[in-house]
Amino acid sequence: MGRKARTTPAQRHGLDSKKKSGRRRGIFLDFPFYRTYQELPLICSAPVEWGDCFLTQILYDGSMRKRINYYSDGLKLSGILSTPDNSEGRRFPGVVLVPGFMSTADAFFPGFAEELNAGGFVALTMDFRGFGESEGVRGEVIPYLQIYDARNAISYLQSRPEVNPDQIALLGVSLGGGEVAYIAAQDRRVKCVASMVLVGDGERRMRRFRTEQEWETLMQKVQEDRINRALTGKSKDFHGFLGKGTDSVLIMPPDLASSLKSAEQVEKEKGNRTTLATVDGWLGYKPEEIIDKVSPTPILFVQAEKDELEADDADRLYSKAKEPKKLFTLKGGVHFDVYGKRTNEAMQPVLEWFKQYLQ
Repeated sequence: MGRKARTTPAQRHGLDSKKKSGRRRGIFLDFPFYRTYQELPLICSAPVEWGDCFLTQILYDGSMRKRINYYSDGLKLSGILSTPDNSEGRRFPGVVLVPGFMSTADAFFPGFAEELNAGGFVALTMDFRGFGESEGVRGEVIPYLQIYDARNAISYLQSRPEVNPDQIALLGVSLGGGEVAYIAAQDRRVKCVASMVLVGDGERRMRRFRTEQEWETLMQKVQEDRINRALTGKSKDFHGFLGKGTDSVLIMPPDLASSLKSAEQVEKEKGNRTTLATVDGWLGYKPEEIIDKVSPTPILFVQAEKDELEADDADRLYSKAKEPKKLFTLKGGVHFDVYGKRTNEAMQPVLEWFKQYLQ
């Protein structure tokens, strides 16, 4: 006798859609806080909870998800908590998902959390301070403050009844990929960590695609802003991404259409405004210097073979990290492939790594 066909969430709830998105199916929902995706495979749960004009509890391809809040440094922060299907009365390992530069939980959630839920993990996707539904200076990205926020996210996740507090892992992508290394080196509540297309050194990344003169000009602006912040308490507005010049934190390679398209999408859909304090914060962000302190916590590095943005950062950190460690290369991949195009493929070694050490 053959295996019974797996039903989709839509079929189980008597709902279906004429529209499809990859292997997921759902009904079309148009809510303001979904700024990145025009169609999401979402199935309403019963009962449905509402708040601030957005849906806060839904089924996502068989997984329950809802908006949550927790506090960090006196700020009310937000995130998306998602659990495996049929999770009532059970406890699972928990994973804090740490997004990349200027990303939000809504933009980051699809794919990563879905794969974790299907693998039997509870996932908490963060809105860092200043982003999404969280309080804080809008658009400002100070890595050491984000690390502090992520450690408080661990505390929140440990408080959840559906999470085993002794089985906590971290998954970070891009900037978040280096931030999780900092956290794992300092916080032994973390039992396993995965770092994907990471930024290994903030200063090195900001120097990429800049001339020496452009770098000197940027450093002069940073110094002036330090004085301005000390006198006024405010940092000057700045761009997060640009294709050239000195008026942004990161320069995107002009000859690589995939990166530029993603940068333009960021600008259009979720804003590209940050502050000069972000540049100052990145100068002190150097996970390469502490990566050897992560051990004995197991760490997995996932790199894209043709990563045009972070180059050989994963190789550098892997060589300096101590066992247990592993390096996986996404063959032919570029930096932004992990954000949707090849998320499933990039997540397979992550799931295997987490299951090896947490389940």
